[in-house]
Amino acid sequence: MSKTDVEKLLLDLNEGQILTQQIFEGLDVEIYLDERDVPAFADEWMQSFERWAQDTVVAEEEVLRACREQAFKQTLALTGEPELAGYVSDDMGLIGAALLQDVVHDSFVNELLESYRQGRLPLR
Repeated sequence: MSKTDVEKLLLDLNEGQILTQQIFEGLDVEIYLDERDVPAFADEWMQSFERWAQDTVVAEEEVLRACREQAFKQTLALTGEPELAGYVSDDMGLIGAALLQDVVHDSFVNELLESYRQGRLPLR
């Protein structure tokens, strides 16, 4: 397992480099969450989750819990939307779990991370 990439993710979260006010500007939360539930996205998300995030050893990693918590708190602070914060936290958990396992070839996880790094929510 490689903690370095996940520690970098946590550092970027802590420094406000991933979740910013701009990422949520003009967002209709209800529509966005509905879009995420469309099978094309939701099914791929679940398949990646089942591959990388169901391992209990990985899920219990402190750095991963810290990433999820930070993502939830920042999203909640920026939007006031707990359901959206849960989705973003889950995304960071999935990304972090894949990074902990040195997964560089999962295109869906890479797309999730790249979306956030480019300042946009997945699908937007």
